Amino acid sequence: MLTPGTGAKDEAAFAPIAVAEVELSAPISPPTASNPEGAAYGSARLFARLHGRPLGSAETPVGPQGFTAQACAQAIWAALGAEINGHLQADGLPAITQLTAAGIPPCAEPACQALRRQVLADPPFASVVVCTKDRPAVVDRVLRSIAKLDYPDYETIVIDGSPGRETEELVRANHPTVRHVRLSGGGVVVGRNRALAEAKAELLAYVDDDAVVDRDWLSEHIAGLYQDPNIACSTGYAIPFELATQSQVFFEELGAFVEGAQPRTIAIKTRPSGSLLPYATGRIGSGVSMAWRASALRAIGGFDLALDRLGAEDISAFYDALCAGYAVSFWPGAVVHHEHRRDYPALRSQVRSYARGLGAYLFRCLFTHPARIPDFLIRVPLGLIYTFSPNSIRNNKRSSSFPPEFAAIQRRALLSGPWAYLKGRRLARSKAYRELVEEFAPFPR
Repeated sequence: MLTPGTGAKDEAAFAPIAVAEVELSAPISPPTASNPEGAAYGSARLFARLHGRPLGSAETPVGPQGFTAQACAQAIWAALGAEINGHLQADGLPAITQLTAAGIPPCAEPACQALRRQVLADPPFASVVVCTKDRPAVVDRVLRSIAKLDYPDYETIVIDGSPGRETEELVRANHPTVRHVRLSGGGVVVGRNRALAEAKAELLAYVDDDAVVDRDWLSEHIAGLYQDPNIACSTGYAIPFELATQSQVFFEELGAFVEGAQPRTIAIKTRPSGSLLPYATGRIGSGVSMAWRASALRAIGGFDLALDRLGAEDISAFYDALCAGYAVSFWPGAVVHHEHRRDYPALRSQVRSYARGLGAYLFRCLFTHPARIPDFLIRVPLGLIYTFSPNSIRNNKRSSSFPPEFAAIQRRALLSGPWAYLKGRRLARSKAYRELVEEFAPFPR
Protein backbone atom coordinates (compact mmCIF):
# COMPACT_ATOMS: atom_id res chain seq x y z
CA MET A 1 0.00 0.00 0.00
CA LEU A 2 1.07 3.57 -0.58
CA THR A 3 1.63 5.88 2.33
CA PRO A 4 -1.76 7.24 3.51
CA GLY A 5 -2.50 10.83 2.62
CA THR A 6 -0.49 10.95 -0.59
CA GLY A 7 -3.51 11.13 -2.85
CA ALA A 8 -2.05 8.26 -4.86
CA LYS A 9 -3.75 5.01 -5.76
CA ASP A 10 -3.01 1.79 -3.95
CA GLU A 11 -0.37 -0.35 -5.56
CA ALA A 12 -2.87 -3.21 -5.44
CA ALA A 13 -5.09 -1.38 -7.94
CA PHE A 14 -2.24 -0.67 -10.33
CA ALA A 15 -1.98 -2.63 -13.58
CA PRO A 16 1.66 -3.17 -14.64
CA ILE A 17 2.81 -1.39 -17.80
CA ALA A 18 4.73 -3.37 -20.39
CA VAL A 19 8.05 -1.78 -21.32
CA ALA A 20 9.06 -2.62 -24.89
CA GLU A 21 11.76 -1.38 -27.23
CA VAL A 22 10.62 -1.24 -30.82
CA GLU A 23 13.17 -1.02 -33.63
CA LEU A 24 11.30 0.63 -36.50
CA SER A 25 13.61 -0.57 -39.30
CA ALA A 26 12.22 -4.08 -38.86
CA PRO A 27 8.77 -5.66 -38.58
CA ILE A 28 7.23 -4.48 -35.32
CA SER A 29 7.10 -7.08 -32.58
CA PRO A 30 4.46 -6.29 -29.93
CA PRO A 31 4.98 -7.05 -26.24
CA THR A 32 3.22 -9.95 -24.53
CA ALA A 33 -0.05 -9.31 -22.69
CA SER A 34 1.28 -10.33 -19.26
CA ASN A 35 4.52 -10.12 -17.30
CA PRO A 36 6.71 -13.14 -16.36
CA GLU A 37 4.77 -13.51 -13.09
CA GLY A 38 1.51 -13.83 -15.03
CA ALA A 39 0.07 -10.41 -14.12
CA ALA A 40 -1.85 -8.84 -16.98
CA TYR A 41 -0.55 -5.56 -18.38
CA GLY A 42 -2.95 -2.63 -18.54
CA SER A 43 -0.97 -0.80 -21.22
CA ALA A 44 2.41 -0.68 -22.91
CA ARG A 45 5.08 2.00 -23.05
CA LEU A 46 6.84 1.62 -26.37
CA PHE A 47 10.35 3.05 -26.67
CA ALA A 48 10.84 3.59 -30.38
CA ARG A 49 14.28 3.31 -31.95
CA LEU A 50 15.31 3.86 -35.54
CA HIS A 51 18.67 2.48 -36.68
CA GLY A 52 19.29 1.84 -32.99
CA ARG A 53 18.76 5.48 -31.97
CA PRO A 54 16.01 6.26 -29.43
CA LEU A 55 13.31 8.63 -30.67
CA GLY A 56 11.04 8.74 -27.62
CA SER A 57 8.12 6.76 -26.25
CA ALA A 58 4.44 6.14 -26.96
CA GLU A 59 1.61 4.57 -24.98
CA THR A 60 -0.95 2.04 -26.12
CA PRO A 61 -3.68 0.28 -24.09
CA VAL A 62 -4.02 -3.48 -24.09
CA GLY A 63 -6.78 -4.66 -26.43
CA PRO A 64 -9.02 -7.74 -26.47
CA GLN A 65 -6.29 -9.62 -28.36
CA GLY A 66 -3.50 -8.19 -26.25
CA PHE A 67 -1.02 -5.89 -27.97
CA THR A 68 -0.95 -6.06 -31.76
CA ALA A 69 1.82 -4.93 -34.08
CA GLN A 70 -0.53 -2.61 -35.95
CA ALA A 71 -1.81 -0.95 -32.76
CA CYS A 72 1.80 -0.41 -31.64
CA ALA A 73 2.69 1.07 -35.02
CA GLN A 74 -0.27 3.47 -34.89
CA ALA A 75 0.55 4.61 -31.36
CA ILE A 76 4.19 5.25 -32.25
CA TRP A 77 3.27 7.14 -35.41
CA ALA A 78 0.75 9.32 -33.56
CA ALA A 79 3.28 10.23 -30.87
CA LEU A 80 6.52 10.33 -32.84
CA GLY A 81 5.73 10.82 -36.51
CA ALA A 82 7.67 14.09 -36.70
CA GLU A 83 10.67 12.54 -34.94
CA ILE A 84 10.65 9.57 -37.30
CA ASN A 85 10.70 11.73 -40.42
CA GLY A 86 13.25 14.08 -38.88
CA HIS A 87 15.57 11.14 -38.32
CA LEU A 88 15.00 9.79 -41.84
CA GLN A 89 15.69 13.22 -43.33
CA ALA A 90 18.93 13.56 -41.33
CA ASP A 91 20.00 10.17 -42.67
CA GLY A 92 19.24 11.25 -46.25
CA LEU A 93 16.32 8.84 -46.54
CA PRO A 94 12.80 9.51 -47.86
CA ALA A 95 10.06 10.53 -45.45
CA ILE A 96 7.07 8.27 -44.82
CA THR A 97 3.37 9.09 -44.46
CA GLN A 98 2.45 6.26 -42.10
CA LEU A 99 3.98 3.53 -40.00
CA THR A 100 2.66 0.00 -40.41
CA ALA A 101 3.35 -3.28 -38.68
CA ALA A 102 5.92 -4.00 -41.39
CA GLY A 103 8.11 -1.18 -40.08
CA ILE A 104 10.43 0.98 -42.19
CA PRO A 105 12.67 -0.53 -44.91
CA PRO A 106 16.12 -1.17 -43.40
CA CYS A 107 19.23 0.78 -44.37
CA ALA A 108 22.56 -1.07 -44.58
CA GLU A 109 24.71 1.82 -43.32
CA PRO A 110 22.58 4.64 -41.94
CA ALA A 111 24.31 8.00 -41.67
CA CYS A 112 23.45 8.27 -37.97
CA GLN A 113 25.80 5.36 -37.28
CA ALA A 114 28.79 6.84 -39.15
CA LEU A 115 30.59 8.09 -36.04
CA ARG A 116 30.10 4.77 -34.25
CA ARG A 117 31.47 2.92 -37.29
CA GLN A 118 34.48 5.24 -37.21
CA VAL A 119 35.06 4.45 -33.52
CA LEU A 120 34.87 0.70 -34.11
CA ALA A 121 37.26 0.89 -37.07
CA ASP A 122 40.03 2.02 -34.69
CA PRO A 123 38.71 1.55 -31.14
CA PRO A 124 40.61 3.28 -28.33
CA PHE A 125 41.09 1.40 -25.08
CA ALA A 126 38.39 2.29 -22.52
CA SER A 127 37.67 1.67 -18.83
CA VAL A 128 34.15 0.74 -17.68
CA VAL A 129 33.36 1.45 -14.03
CA VAL A 130 30.64 0.21 -11.67
CA CYS A 131 30.55 1.73 -8.17
CA THR A 132 28.57 -0.30 -5.65
CA LYS A 133 27.88 -1.04 -2.00
CA ASP A 134 26.10 -4.10 -0.59
CA ARG A 135 24.21 -5.02 -3.77
CA PRO A 136 25.86 -8.16 -5.17
CA ALA A 137 22.80 -9.35 -7.13
CA VAL A 138 22.49 -6.19 -9.22
CA VAL A 139 26.27 -6.04 -9.66
CA ASP A 140 26.18 -9.52 -11.16
CA ARG A 141 23.41 -8.42 -13.55
CA VAL A 142 25.17 -5.28 -14.78
CA LEU A 143 28.50 -7.12 -15.18
CA ARG A 144 26.80 -9.77 -17.33
CA SER A 145 25.53 -7.03 -19.62
CA ILE A 146 28.95 -5.35 -19.76
CA ALA A 147 30.52 -8.68 -20.74
CA LYS A 148 28.30 -8.69 -23.86
CA LEU A 149 29.44 -5.30 -25.16
CA ASP A 150 30.27 -5.18 -28.85
CA TYR A 151 33.40 -3.18 -28.05
CA PRO A 152 36.71 -5.02 -28.54
CA ASP A 153 39.12 -3.25 -26.17
CA TYR A 154 38.09 -2.34 -22.63
CA GLU A 155 38.61 -3.17 -18.98
CA THR A 156 35.92 -3.40 -16.31
CA ILE A 157 36.46 -2.14 -12.76
CA VAL A 158 34.14 -2.65 -9.79
CA ILE A 159 34.68 -0.12 -7.00
CA ASP A 160 33.22 -1.80 -3.94
CA GLY A 161 32.38 0.03 -0.71
CA SER A 162 30.72 -3.00 0.91
CA PRO A 163 31.92 -3.85 4.43
CA GLY A 164 31.50 -7.57 3.73
CA ARG A 165 33.07 -9.83 1.11
CA GLU A 166 29.99 -11.06 -0.77
CA THR A 167 30.37 -8.74 -3.78
CA GLU A 168 34.11 -9.38 -3.98
CA GLU A 169 33.58 -13.16 -3.90
CA LEU A 170 30.87 -12.92 -6.56
CA VAL A 171 33.07 -10.87 -8.88
CA ARG A 172 36.03 -13.21 -8.51
CA ALA A 173 33.88 -16.32 -9.02
CA ASN A 174 31.58 -15.16 -11.85
CA HIS A 175 33.62 -12.43 -13.55
CA PRO A 176 37.32 -13.32 -13.30
CA THR A 177 38.42 -10.74 -15.89
CA VAL A 178 36.85 -7.88 -13.90
CA ARG A 179 39.12 -5.89 -11.60
CA HIS A 180 37.69 -5.59 -8.08
CA VAL A 181 38.84 -2.61 -5.99
CA ARG A 182 37.82 -2.35 -2.34
CA LEU A 183 37.19 1.01 -0.68
CA SER A 184 38.15 1.40 2.96
CA GLY A 185 35.49 4.08 3.48
CA GLY A 186 33.56 6.90 1.88
CA GLY A 187 30.63 6.92 -0.53
CA VAL A 188 29.90 7.25 -4.22
CA VAL A 189 32.14 10.29 -4.80
CA VAL A 190 35.12 8.56 -3.22
CA GLY A 191 34.31 5.58 -5.44
CA ARG A 192 34.06 7.59 -8.65
CA ASN A 193 37.34 9.37 -7.90
CA ARG A 194 39.02 6.11 -6.98
CA ALA A 195 37.98 4.78 -10.39
CA LEU A 196 39.61 7.79 -12.04
CA ALA A 197 42.85 6.93 -10.25
CA GLU A 198 42.60 3.20 -11.04
CA ALA A 199 41.58 3.38 -14.69
CA LYS A 200 44.21 2.59 -17.27
CA ALA A 201 42.36 4.32 -20.12
CA GLU A 202 41.87 7.93 -21.14
CA LEU A 203 38.18 7.20 -21.83
CA LEU A 204 36.24 6.32 -18.70
CA ALA A 205 32.59 5.12 -18.77
CA TYR A 206 30.51 4.95 -15.58
CA VAL A 207 27.27 2.99 -15.18
CA ASP A 208 25.19 2.64 -12.01
CA ASP A 209 25.00 -0.81 -10.47
CA ASP A 210 21.17 -0.93 -10.77
CA ALA A 211 21.26 -0.53 -14.56
CA VAL A 212 21.86 -2.84 -17.51
CA VAL A 213 23.78 -1.62 -20.58
CA ASP A 214 22.92 -2.14 -24.25
CA ARG A 215 25.34 -4.13 -26.34
CA ASP A 216 26.54 -0.99 -28.15
CA TRP A 217 26.49 1.25 -25.06
CA LEU A 218 30.25 1.78 -24.85
CA SER A 219 30.87 2.35 -28.56
CA GLU A 220 28.02 4.88 -28.61
CA HIS A 221 29.39 6.73 -25.58
CA ILE A 222 32.78 7.01 -27.24
CA ALA A 223 31.11 8.19 -30.44
CA GLY A 224 29.48 10.92 -28.34
CA LEU A 225 32.90 12.02 -27.09
CA TYR A 226 34.41 11.83 -30.57
CA GLN A 227 32.05 14.47 -32.01
CA ASP A 228 34.46 17.18 -30.85
CA PRO A 229 37.77 17.10 -28.93
CA ASN A 230 36.38 19.77 -26.57
CA ILE A 231 33.62 17.44 -25.32
CA ALA A 232 34.59 16.40 -21.80
CA CYS A 233 31.65 14.13 -21.07
CA SER A 234 28.97 12.15 -22.86
CA THR A 235 25.74 11.11 -21.16
CA GLY A 236 23.21 8.56 -22.38
CA TYR A 237 19.55 7.58 -22.52
CA ALA A 238 17.86 5.59 -19.74
CA ILE A 239 14.88 3.30 -20.33
CA PRO A 240 13.03 1.84 -17.34
CA PHE A 241 13.91 -1.79 -16.68
CA GLU A 242 10.26 -2.32 -15.77
CA LEU A 243 7.12 -0.42 -14.81
CA ALA A 244 5.71 -3.05 -12.52
CA THR A 245 4.53 -0.71 -9.74
CA GLN A 246 2.84 2.66 -9.43
CA SER A 247 5.94 4.06 -7.73
CA GLN A 248 8.09 3.26 -10.76
CA VAL A 249 5.65 5.21 -12.93
CA PHE A 250 5.80 8.13 -10.50
CA PHE A 251 9.59 8.18 -10.89
CA GLU A 252 9.13 8.51 -14.65
CA GLU A 253 6.64 11.34 -14.08
CA LEU A 254 9.20 13.10 -11.89
CA GLY A 255 11.38 13.39 -14.98
CA ALA A 256 13.56 10.28 -14.52
CA PHE A 257 17.06 11.12 -15.81
CA VAL A 258 16.89 13.41 -18.83
CA GLU A 259 14.51 15.45 -20.97
CA GLY A 260 13.83 14.21 -24.48
CA ALA A 261 15.72 11.92 -26.82
CA GLN A 262 17.36 14.36 -29.21
CA PRO A 263 21.18 14.39 -29.29
CA ARG A 264 22.68 17.71 -28.26
CA THR A 265 26.00 19.24 -27.36
CA ILE A 266 25.95 21.92 -24.68
CA ALA A 267 28.50 24.63 -23.94
CA ILE A 268 28.24 28.01 -22.24
CA LYS A 269 29.60 29.88 -25.24
CA THR A 270 26.87 28.46 -27.50
CA ARG A 271 23.93 28.55 -25.07
CA PRO A 272 20.84 30.28 -26.48
CA SER A 273 19.55 33.52 -25.02
CA GLY A 274 17.53 32.91 -21.87
CA SER A 275 19.01 29.46 -21.35
CA LEU A 276 19.19 28.13 -17.79
CA LEU A 277 22.63 26.68 -18.47
CA PRO A 278 25.01 25.98 -16.88
CA TYR A 279 22.81 25.62 -13.79
CA ALA A 280 19.90 23.54 -15.07
CA THR A 281 21.56 20.35 -16.23
CA GLY A 282 18.42 18.27 -16.84
CA ARG A 283 18.99 18.47 -20.58
CA ILE A 284 22.49 17.08 -20.16
CA GLY A 285 21.68 13.73 -18.53
CA SER A 286 22.87 12.06 -15.35
CA GLY A 287 25.53 9.87 -13.82
CA VAL A 288 23.49 6.71 -14.31
CA SER A 289 25.32 6.49 -17.65
CA MET A 290 28.20 8.81 -18.53
CA ALA A 291 31.60 8.70 -20.18
CA TRP A 292 34.45 11.11 -19.52
CA ARG A 293 37.79 12.03 -20.97
CA ALA A 294 39.93 11.25 -17.93
CA SER A 295 42.18 14.24 -18.61
CA ALA A 296 39.19 16.63 -18.51
CA LEU A 297 37.80 15.04 -15.35
CA ARG A 298 41.19 15.41 -13.65
CA ALA A 299 41.47 18.99 -14.88
CA ILE A 300 38.26 19.97 -13.04
CA GLY A 301 39.42 18.19 -9.88
CA GLY A 302 37.31 15.05 -10.17
CA PHE A 303 33.97 14.76 -8.36
CA ASP A 304 33.40 17.04 -5.36
CA LEU A 305 33.98 15.14 -2.11
CA ALA A 306 31.65 17.52 -0.27
CA LEU A 307 28.79 15.75 -2.09
CA ASP A 308 29.89 12.26 -1.07
CA ARG A 309 26.79 11.71 1.09
CA LEU A 310 24.46 14.05 -0.78
CA GLY A 311 24.44 13.02 -4.43
CA ALA A 312 24.39 15.58 -7.29
CA GLU A 313 28.11 14.91 -7.84
CA ASP A 314 27.34 14.14 -11.48
CA ILE A 315 25.55 17.40 -12.31
CA SER A 316 28.16 19.31 -10.30
CA ALA A 317 30.90 17.81 -12.47
CA PHE A 318 28.92 18.76 -15.60
CA TYR A 319 28.70 22.31 -14.24
CA ASP A 320 32.43 22.42 -13.51
CA ALA A 321 33.24 21.17 -17.00
CA LEU A 322 30.99 23.79 -18.62
CA CYS A 323 32.46 26.58 -16.48
CA ALA A 324 35.96 25.40 -17.43
CA GLY A 325 35.13 25.88 -21.12
CA TYR A 326 34.40 22.26 -22.03
CA ALA A 327 31.29 21.00 -23.78
CA VAL A 328 29.04 18.16 -22.60
CA SER A 329 27.12 15.90 -24.96
CA PHE A 330 23.84 14.07 -24.49
CA TRP A 331 24.18 11.09 -26.83
CA PRO A 332 20.98 8.99 -26.70
CA GLY A 333 22.47 6.06 -28.60
CA ALA A 334 24.23 5.05 -25.36
CA VAL A 335 21.27 3.26 -23.79
CA VAL A 336 20.91 1.74 -20.33
CA HIS A 337 17.93 0.09 -18.67
CA HIS A 338 17.48 1.33 -15.11
CA GLU A 339 15.61 -0.45 -12.32
CA HIS A 340 13.55 2.21 -10.58
CA ARG A 341 12.63 1.78 -6.91
CA ARG A 342 9.57 -0.45 -6.63
CA ASP A 343 7.98 0.67 -3.37
CA TYR A 344 6.59 4.01 -2.32
CA PRO A 345 8.64 4.59 0.88
CA ALA A 346 11.87 4.07 -1.10
CA LEU A 347 10.70 6.48 -3.81
CA ARG A 348 9.66 9.06 -1.22
CA SER A 349 13.12 8.86 0.34
CA GLN A 350 14.68 9.21 -3.12
CA VAL A 351 12.60 12.32 -3.88
CA ARG A 352 13.83 13.91 -0.66
CA SER A 353 17.43 12.92 -1.34
CA TYR A 354 17.40 14.21 -4.93
CA ALA A 355 15.91 17.55 -3.87
CA ARG A 356 18.43 17.99 -1.05
CA GLY A 357 21.20 17.19 -3.52
CA LEU A 358 19.77 19.76 -5.94
CA GLY A 359 19.76 22.40 -3.21
CA ALA A 360 23.34 21.53 -2.31
CA TYR A 361 24.30 21.71 -5.99
CA LEU A 362 22.72 25.13 -6.56
CA PHE A 363 24.40 26.56 -3.45
CA ARG A 364 27.68 25.00 -4.59
CA CYS A 365 27.36 26.80 -7.95
CA LEU A 366 27.65 30.10 -6.08
CA PHE A 367 30.10 28.93 -3.45
CA THR A 368 32.67 27.63 -5.94
CA HIS A 369 32.09 30.25 -8.68
CA PRO A 370 31.07 33.50 -6.92
CA ALA A 371 31.70 35.50 -10.09
CA ARG A 372 28.64 33.80 -11.58
CA ILE A 373 26.27 35.11 -8.88
CA PRO A 374 24.71 37.86 -11.10
CA ASP A 375 24.14 35.38 -13.91
CA PHE A 376 22.76 32.85 -11.41
CA LEU A 377 20.24 35.33 -9.99
CA ILE A 378 18.93 36.08 -13.48
CA ARG A 379 18.55 32.48 -14.65
CA VAL A 380 17.91 30.17 -11.69
CA PRO A 381 14.58 31.59 -10.39
CA LEU A 382 13.00 30.77 -13.75
CA GLY A 383 14.37 27.25 -13.44
CA LEU A 384 12.85 26.80 -10.00
CA ILE A 385 9.47 27.96 -11.32
CA TYR A 386 9.80 25.43 -14.13
CA THR A 387 10.68 22.71 -11.61
CA PHE A 388 7.91 23.33 -9.07
CA SER A 389 5.03 25.02 -10.89
CA PRO A 390 2.16 22.57 -11.52
CA ASN A 391 1.49 24.34 -14.82
CA SER A 392 5.00 24.02 -16.28
CA ILE A 393 5.59 21.80 -19.30
CA ARG A 394 7.59 19.51 -17.03
CA ASN A 395 4.74 18.97 -14.56
CA ASN A 396 1.42 19.39 -16.37
CA LYS A 397 1.62 15.93 -17.94
CA ARG A 398 1.65 14.13 -14.60
CA SER A 399 -1.20 11.76 -13.88
CA SER A 400 -4.05 12.61 -11.51
CA SER A 401 -2.69 9.99 -9.07
CA PHE A 402 0.72 11.69 -8.78
CA PRO A 403 1.36 12.27 -5.06
CA PRO A 404 0.80 15.94 -4.18
CA GLU A 405 3.04 15.58 -1.11
CA PHE A 406 6.11 15.33 -3.34
CA ALA A 407 6.11 19.08 -4.04
CA ALA A 408 6.29 19.93 -0.33
CA ILE A 409 8.94 17.27 0.27
CA GLN A 410 11.04 18.69 -2.56
CA ARG A 411 10.76 22.29 -1.36
CA ARG A 412 11.76 21.46 2.21
CA ALA A 413 14.64 19.26 1.09
CA LEU A 414 15.84 21.85 -1.43
CA LEU A 415 16.10 24.45 1.33
CA SER A 416 18.18 22.07 3.46
CA GLY A 417 20.73 21.62 0.66
CA PRO A 418 23.01 24.61 1.37
CA TRP A 419 23.57 23.64 4.99
CA ALA A 420 24.09 20.00 3.96
CA TYR A 421 26.75 21.13 1.46
CA LEU A 422 28.63 23.12 4.10
CA LYS A 423 28.56 20.09 6.40
CA GLY A 424 29.82 18.00 3.50
CA ARG A 425 32.74 20.35 2.97
CA ARG A 426 33.72 20.04 6.60
CA LEU A 427 33.52 16.26 6.36
CA ALA A 428 35.60 16.23 3.17
CA ARG A 429 38.32 18.17 4.98
CA SER A 430 38.36 15.92 8.02
CA LYS A 431 41.45 13.88 8.80
CA ALA A 432 39.63 10.61 8.04
CA TYR A 433 38.62 11.78 4.56
CA ARG A 434 42.01 13.31 3.78
CA GLU A 435 43.72 10.04 4.62
CA LEU A 436 41.15 8.08 2.62
CA VAL A 437 41.52 10.18 -0.52
CA GLU A 438 45.28 10.58 -0.34
CA GLU A 439 45.57 6.80 -0.57
CA PHE A 440 44.90 7.04 -4.31
CA ALA A 441 44.66 10.58 -5.71
CA PRO A 442 45.37 14.08 -4.32
CA PHE A 443 42.44 15.84 -6.00
CA PRO A 444 42.72 19.61 -5.46
CA ARG A 445 39.49 20.27 -3.54
